[in-house]
Amino acid sequence: MSRNVITIDQAPPADAFVPTNTVAPGCLISGTPNERGVRQFTSDDGKASAGVWTCDTYHEHIPDFPTDELFFVLEGTVTVTEVGSEPQTYGPGDAFVIRRGTVCDFDATGPFRKIFMGYEPQP
Repeated sequence: MSRNVITIDQAPPADAFVPTNTVAPGCLISGTPNERGVRQFTSDDGKASAGVWTCDTYHEHIPDFPTDELFFVLEGTVTVTEVGSEPQTYGPGDAFVIRRGTVCDFDATGPFRKIFMGYEPQP
């Protein structure tokens, strides 16, 4: 298996997912996220990672998005509303990026599942 070409498994086994606890309780507006993920790649310096993340239906306000993150939606829909902008809704096959520091609402209709690639300058 190549160390330099990594295939992201879009449907890892259910027991591979672990709780991610990325939704801060004070930011939750409604629903029960029950978020969990499988990290399938981490860069040597720990600043970039990729994998699959899934959640149930929920809505949160994110006051400071923690990473630069590419989303590729596999299942469900999400509506992202950046402060001062119109809501943007994404579904299966859509790809988008949320930049680090973005203030937005994240409203997932689940089950929601995505492939992610995130970059955080300080791991």
